[in-house]
Amino acid sequence: MRGVFFLFVLGVALAGPCAQRPYTLETEEGLLGGENLTYDGETLVLEGRACLEREGLFLEAPVLRYREEEGFFVEGPKGEVEGWALSAERLEGKTLRGAVLKKGRLEAKAEEVRLEKPPVGKGVLLSAPAYRVKAEEALFQREEVLLKGFLATPCPCGEDVRLEMAEARFDPSTGELKGDARLGLYGLEIPLEDALANANRRPDLKVPLLLSASESGGMALGVDGLPLPRPGEEVGAWSLRLTLVALRDGSGREALRLGVREGRKGGEVRLGHGAYVQAFFEDLFFAASPAPPDASTPRLEARYAPSLALGGLSLRPFLRYAETASAQGWTLGLEGNHRFSFQEGPFRLTLSPTALLALYHPQGEAYAALGGSVTLAYREGPLSLEAAYAGRYEPLGKEPLYAYEDRDEFQRFALRATHGGLSLDYTLENPLGNRLDRLEGAYEDPALGTFRAGFFRGSYAEVRLGYAMPLPDRACCQALWAAPEMGFGEGALSRYGLTLRYYDGCLAYELRFQNVLRGQYDEATGPSLSVSATLR
Repeated sequence: MRGVFFLFVLGVALAGPCAQRPYTLETEEGLLGGENLTYDGETLVLEGRACLEREGLFLEAPVLRYREEEGFFVEGPKGEVEGWALSAERLEGKTLRGAVLKKGRLEAKAEEVRLEKPPVGKGVLLSAPAYRVKAEEALFQREEVLLKGFLATPCPCGEDVRLEMAEARFDPSTGELKGDARLGLYGLEIPLEDALANANRRPDLKVPLLLSASESGGMALGVDGLPLPRPGEEVGAWSLRLTLVALRDGSGREALRLGVREGRKGGEVRLGHGAYVQAFFEDLFFAASPAPPDASTPRLEARYAPSLALGGLSLRPFLRYAETASAQGWTLGLEGNHRFSFQEGPFRLTLSPTALLALYHPQGEAYAALGGSVTLAYREGPLSLEAAYAGRYEPLGKEPLYAYEDRDEFQRFALRATHGGLSLDYTLENPLGNRLDRLEGAYEDPALGTFRAGFFRGSYAEVRLGYAMPLPDRACCQALWAAPEMGFGEGALSRYGLTLRYYDGCLAYELRFQNVLRGQYDEATGPSLSVSATLR
């Protein structure tokens, strides 16, 4: 063999799986093994669980052929490379063709993978829960993958929304992608220094445009929560946000709202009708309004309200000074709730009591609210049953001096049953006040959509009907979705509406119209229109 193989060993005592084969052979490419070994001229042929093993690499196939000048030829090899499960169409020389690598929820397809140290992939397509990723080159290491000529998109089709990096570092264990990037949004390029993305989390890329209108003349137009990216922040999780919205109410009074927020820090100014200024920093809040629009809006307010957690108990004490048209002074208060859950087999019980107490100075008065909820659920296979009660009571019989701690009394009892695509709900709200009984049924079929019918008895008896088309599959690049609804009460049409969505490769554009001709109790009447867009 002219020195092709420099060491031939039978039953070499090594730790790897390849060393356990009856025939093993150590070469410059790694340890070879198999159940049978033959020579075909200058070619070594290993058959029967034939394998190749070295640090970070293990390949196995029914037959393995090797020549010193040409390398390997193997059909359908499988194994592992740097912690990635591997399968390929074939191994030619030192190059895997048509390779598929898997790790956890990640799957990478490569036109070729060269068995260097570490292995190098060419023409790589990576499928992850949140992104589709492609790279010109990928350097597979055990702890990370270095991607070159990288592009990632959360879009089911196309690349209108994309993240481009000349070089990116990818951690398969966490899904993190790091590198200097450009964010592409329908032709707009936004540079992102030291960008961070996570292949396992969908980016929160909401279109911040706000547009709504009503027949009475009410209008809102602007941007609400426009992100301002900064280095080192995850794509879509930018903490710095800008708000600029023009408002007009039904009486033609106009206002402009401008705000900046970074997590729990920021401020907002409103000019025009209901003018105010607000500032907040963690648990501190300050607000002033020179001309409050109503008696409950403070002219001046300063508040400190930290949040505390003790096991399942959440506490929120607050200290506040406020001035309104009807009261002024200090408030010392405490609000708390505790969540308790118990499960035994298919049964689950959840309790969540709540309480609030506020003391006013110099008035010397107190306000209290007690409440909570209890839920009993049963789930077995496709059958689900649930009974729930929630309510709140103001035991002192007094109204709060300020709106911040106001917790109105209410009672709500609900029953729900589901089995497969069928569901039936009954809800009783405010039995001692504006009582509303609601009975709703729905049937959902993946091919036909969702059908809904409901009977409401409040200020009058009303029947509501609705239908929603099946949501389009993400593989569908363009689709139209519609959900009409209407209501009838006392022999006449009481409401109607339509929600339309257009899906392109990246976004879902929604137009929602509703006209309430006759509402339940003090429900707002008249037509309304809103437009929005979200990432698919």
